[in-house]
Amino acid sequence: MNSSYDGERKRRKRFSIASSGLLTALILAAVLGVLGALWVAHLHGKLHKLSTAEIPPDTTVLPRPGDQEVLTMNRMTPTGGITPEFVSLGAMPGLGMGILQLALNLPGRDPQELLQATPIASMAPFLDKKTFAAKPGLQYSPISLKVFPLQGSSEGQEILDAQASQDVRNDMVPGGTGATADFSPAPAPGPTGIKAPPSGFQTKVSTTISDRGFDLTISAKNISQQSQAVVLSWTPKFLLPTDGLEKLLITPPDTTDPLPSEKRDVKEIALKPQDLPQTWSGLKYSYLSSGSELQLHNLQDGYILKITALTPSIRMVRADLVPGGQALALTISTEGPAGKYTVVEPGETLQLRLRIQPTTSDTYKPTLN
Repeated sequence: MNSSYDGERKRRKRFSIASSGLLTALILAAVLGVLGALWVAHLHGKLHKLSTAEIPPDTTVLPRPGDQEVLTMNRMTPTGGITPEFVSLGAMPGLGMGILQLALNLPGRDPQELLQATPIASMAPFLDKKTFAAKPGLQYSPISLKVFPLQGSSEGQEILDAQASQDVRNDMVPGGTGATADFSPAPAPGPTGIKAPPSGFQTKVSTTISDRGFDLTISAKNISQQSQAVVLSWTPKFLLPTDGLEKLLITPPDTTDPLPSEKRDVKEIALKPQDLPQTWSGLKYSYLSSGSELQLHNLQDGYILKITALTPSIRMVRADLVPGGQALALTISTEGPAGKYTVVEPGETLQLRLRIQPTTSDTYKPTLN
């Protein structure tokens, strides 16, 4: 009797659970749990897709002057700095490491580009479609190495400006950044298959921007078996103030050349189109200074660029207006009086080294009116 009673009690219990709807609720809860998990997984997949796959790839192909990428080097400057500093440098290892741009950070203002240059994105029309060689009209500040015959013609052969680098590498320096490019004495054939004649010089160009300023070093080693006559130079093309050439003053370097008595005490001169080109040769060096110095004073924007020749090999500076009248070209060169070159013996190295240091003047204002 007890066993029959227990069976009846279990049957009634099962019946009460089924009839009360509890079993249905449990089944419904399980189904909803599975659907919820699937929905969460679906949403997670959608979010992953939105955060990754929806970003389009960068398909922009920038022009490659000399069939090598333009190097753009940037550095950070302290927030709230009180002195101007270089923050960006552009160089073209495919075109003899020619300098494309220098950007100067002025306290209280936006960075300012100093050089006349064709923007990278606008270079295509000024490059040959097959060889990527520069066409007339491409604006930049070229670096030059010219070789002259020791006898006969005075015409020099340019061997660096259009040459592509053999190797290029980034440089980290205290407080800044830069790059160094090496150029072979026997350049490899270009895209056309034409091989340039051997120059006999292993050339290296180093550029840096740091808290000391902009530094440029050009080294040319004669690895041939004969003496060679050469001239090294760099021609930066400084943009004129928007108000024109009259807002740009120049403090010329000290020279050994005799000057008229009325010009001996002149420290700062105003450049006029009719007075250009103007040349200062026989630069004077002393043990009490870092080197011969020239200054460009931008009256409109209130800053000064101190350009110092750090090697006595630099003997001449020439100032001239760039065609179009929007920039002043300064050719800083190892050329001597009357176009005299330097004879480099086998195994010897000729070096040109200079520095540009920016500073503010008394007319500087942190913000433009």
